[in-house]
Amino acid sequence: MTWVPARRILRAEVPRSFQVRGTSPPIWLCWPETSLNESADYSIDFSHLLGRSDRIVEVEAMCSGGVIAWTSTFGTLATMWVQWLCSGAQTATLSVRTATGAVFTATASIIVRCAPQLITCDAPAYAPNAFFLGSAIVPDASGNPLIFG
Repeated sequence: MTWVPARRILRAEVPRSFQVRGTSPPIWLCWPETSLNESADYSIDFSHLLGRSDRIVEVEAMCSGGVIAWTSTFGTLATMWVQWLCSGAQTATLSVRTATGAVFTATASIIVRCAPQLITCDAPAYAPNAFFLGSAIVPDASGNPLIFG
């Protein structure tokens, strides 16, 4: 695999200065602002929440004000490709299930400017690490493209 997620990667961790014994504070994440109709990949790094031998096996995503083209995993990263269709403050939630059955969820905010992106591109149909045999897609158990990651 030669493609890797872009620099829009956030870490799902609570800074040590906010950690208090016996409490679990929320994780506040925010991607850099973007323009209306812009599409790109957005990732959250769950490495600090995973155990040593744990790995991400499933990713689910939802967002306000945007359309998700695909979701995928890249090691400890949960990645989604989003095209933002509404301006203003938007949120995206990524949930991952690990091989041990643990589920972690992180929500990130983004500000979408009302000035549209001048050059737009079509969203890719499949994640760049989807498994193909020629032009055929190899599905996983739920019918989604099988991915390397």
